[in-house]
Amino acid sequence: MSPSDFLIEIGTEEIPAGYVPPALESFAEKLPLVLREMRIECGDVTPFGTPRRLALRLADVAEMQADDEREVTGPPSRIAFDGEGNPTKAAIGFAKTNGVKVEELRRVKTEKGEYITATVFEKGRPTGEILSDILPGIVGGLPFPKTMRWDDSGFLFARPVRWIVALHGERVVPVRIGDVESGRKSRGHRVLHPEPVLIESPESYEESLRAAYVIVSPEERQKKIEEQIADIATDEGGRILDDRSLVAQVNYLVEYPHAIRGAFDSRYLSLPERVIITAMRSHQRYFSVVDEQGALLPYFVTIANGDGANEDHVRAGNERVLAARLADAEFYWNEDRSVPLDERVLMLDRVLWQEGMGSLLDKTERIEKLVAGILDETGTADRDTPLRAARLSKADLTTEMIRDGKEFTALQGYMGMEYARVSGEPEQVARTIFEQYLPRFSGDELPGSFSGAVLSLADRVDTMLGCIGLGQMPTGSQDPYALRRHARAVLRILGEGGVAITLPRLLRLGVEAFGDRLQDPEAVYTSTIVFLHDRMKNLLTERGYPYDIVDAVLASGLENPADSERCVEAIRDFRKKESFEKLVFGFKRVVNILKGAGDGNEVDPSLFQEDAEKGLHKAVESMRAGYETALTGHDYSKAMDELIELRSPIDRFFDEVLVMDKDERIRANRVSLLSVVAHLFRKLADLSQVVLEGESR
Repeated sequence: MSPSDFLIEIGTEEIPAGYVPPALESFAEKLPLVLREMRIECGDVTPFGTPRRLALRLADVAEMQADDEREVTGPPSRIAFDGEGNPTKAAIGFAKTNGVKVEELRRVKTEKGEYITATVFEKGRPTGEILSDILPGIVGGLPFPKTMRWDDSGFLFARPVRWIVALHGERVVPVRIGDVESGRKSRGHRVLHPEPVLIESPESYEESLRAAYVIVSPEERQKKIEEQIADIATDEGGRILDDRSLVAQVNYLVEYPHAIRGAFDSRYLSLPERVIITAMRSHQRYFSVVDEQGALLPYFVTIANGDGANEDHVRAGNERVLAARLADAEFYWNEDRSVPLDERVLMLDRVLWQEGMGSLLDKTERIEKLVAGILDETGTADRDTPLRAARLSKADLTTEMIRDGKEFTALQGYMGMEYARVSGEPEQVARTIFEQYLPRFSGDELPGSFSGAVLSLADRVDTMLGCIGLGQMPTGSQDPYALRRHARAVLRILGEGGVAITLPRLLRLGVEAFGDRLQDPEAVYTSTIVFLHDRMKNLLTERGYPYDIVDAVLASGLENPADSERCVEAIRDFRKKESFEKLVFGFKRVVNILKGAGDGNEVDPSLFQEDAEKGLHKAVESMRAGYETALTGHDYSKAMDELIELRSPIDRFFDEVLVMDKDERIRANRVSLLSVVAHLFRKLADLSQVVLEGESR
């Protein structure tokens, strides 16, 4: 029988927009993977998704599972048969388990001896039966931030499942998920086509639902949204402010998009632009319209889920809601400007930061100390800008806009910049206040100024130390204070932001700023270093570096993230050379000897007995200066070139020298020599962490 397309649609109540894409991606990955693992051939997968459905169309799915014939190895022959050649319970049980007769068992000689084997044949099952078995588990395993129960079945999903379509060709595949059984009836638009929609085949799925006012293709729906909002903006003499994440979000809020133009009073354009954009975007998901220079125009575009009926009524409702929000923002803006930003600093004493770690004023004063410490370490001449920005950094948290504005709370830092400007602060101070929150997310821009980078480091280090000091280390998926994000930002800024301070020194300054608020400063410092070490490991492996080389480099410490990455890159490239594996093997022999012998003391050349130990010592002394110079200059490729000179002397040493000599002084001297070698290597990396071919880890 020829293969047919397979369609599965899980119909639900409205799923939150952010839940749909990752669930759909997982669904599209898992179903074909499981089918192929179960010997069912299939073609490409096409995902479909709306707020009310997750669906896949899988091309050319075989009608039957492929037959399977394989050899299964059983117990050794000496156990399977007794001395007279009769089958034992082991042979009988093995035959029964695999569905063969005892006389069909065969004896096969292997490197480990003679074993019995059986040829097992498994007839393929109809694909429909297998789909019925596997789909509930796959659907139930889709990733959602939160799930719920809605019936007695106990099935968990993002929202209640209301219908299922499952078709292999034109035949319904029986699938039961929760208390819902599959059929061929889908549902159209909730308002424009509430009647059931009959799906004749997977190939007719898209057109059948399009006729019922549902565009199931996310790509088609997004394209329609982009075209409609662009047309409206052009009609108003402008363009849509680029906001891809909003487009992606709105795409999964509607099933049949229709763009509607709206307007607001131009007097509100006197507000800071981001306030207006946030008022439109935050809850209403309106698209902003700007002119060719990027300045806001008094228009917006909203996406309705329908065909445009009652458009005037919808527009009026949206304009009314936005007018109320902008009026609130205008009130906050006017009230907040009546108090200069520097007068708000002392108000921070009334706002608790963390129980046990003081108020926001306490945090501000620690940030000031830490910024001053960083400036001392880096020898920066311009201290006024970063220190003034540090003093004002949290003052906007006392404003009405941030404290009571609800959707405007995310504008902290930005509003600090705007209030600093209207308070007469220098522009660079105002900009630094904003930059303290950069980067805001993975891949976001870094602070554009040195003072911004310094303030961002100080704020984040203070947050990490304070939270870790209170025992609030992230666990699993729980990270309420975004410490992982803060850690990555610190690593990125130290690596790319031009602040010449080592990570350990930065943390020490942070610990000092806390004074006696940290009950166990050394434990907090150590925990924070380990936490940042783990984040750096994740960061480097995400960038594609081999995990074992990352481990090797980070085992030697994390002083500067950029240097660590350069070192990882150099060793990764050096790994391609033939001599690398022998060098690593030799170092592992050094490490293994030292595990049981300790680190040793000073090397005494007068105690050398063998030419090989003299040769190793000479090679170490010969390469040491060049090696140290390469490390100091961060030329890690050159450092590897220097280390490679030790490969042959190390090999010869182990071939010709007995480290554990009977003479205690000679033995100790040889251990000391190997300790010197190990110490040199570890200045670059702990190459014993590198996994050689054939090794497991």
